[in-house]
This record gives sequence, C-alpha cells and structure tokens, in this order.
Amino acid sequence: MKFCFHCGNATGGEPLFCNSCGRSYDVKLCSRRHVNPRSAEVCSQCGSRELSTPQPKVPFWWKSLGFLLQLVSGILLVLFSLWAAIEALKSPAGQNAMILLGLLFAVLWALWVMLPEWLRELVHALLKKRGRGRE
Repeated sequence: MKFCFHCGNATGGEPLFCNSCGRSYDVKLCSRRHVNPRSAEVCSQCGSRELSTPQPKVPFWWKSLGFLLQLVSGILLVLFSLWAAIEALKSPAGQNAMILLGLLFAVLWALWVMLPEWLRELVHALLKKRGRGRE
C-alpha cells in the first residue's frame, strides 16, 4: 500500500502511480511506464519527453522523525510490558491487574502499529498547507 502526499489517498498493492490524482510515487514514468528518476527530463529507455509528475517529496527530517518516534515508542512499550508482567506475577492479586494491563497494552500496541499512518496524514496536512501558501 502506498500513500499519496499530494491528494491524501492510499492505493493498495505496489502501484506505480496514485489512482486518484495520477501522480507517480517518487519516480517519473513515461507513457510506456518506464521508471525514471525524479530529476529526469527524458525517458532513459525510450526517449519520450512526456513524463509523469511525481508526488511532493517528503522531507528527510519527517522520515527520520517518524522512524525515531516509532523506535522509541516501541522500546518503551517493550520495557513497560516486561516490567508490568514481572510486577503482576509477584502477587496473587496481580491476576486482575494483569488482565487490565493486558487490555491497556493491547490498545497501546494497536496505536503503535498505526503510528506511521498518523505521520503520513500529518505530513500530508503540512504539505497541503505549504502548497496553499504558494498560490
């Protein structure tokens, strides 16, 4: 699945371009769908000058921020999960607490798995806002 930072829609599978706006993902495509780098002005295989428009580039710091946020939250969840399991197993009354903690951690893990989509939406909103300022 790929997310278009121009129109905000997701396309299933491994598409070469967005089904909604028609922009390509991080490459330029000619009419024969030959893949060319973003900087290309002519297709490297057939010489066509009719190339697609790629989606807006996502800044490197957004990608690195998303990776670090996901990594740190994952590490913290693992450590907190281990600590909670050890503490709950120390006492007999910990079984009820273990069930509640299990539900809490299930919700936190679900949110952690969805984190990259939130970041995509945030980046899309910022790019959209930045694009409006140019017009």
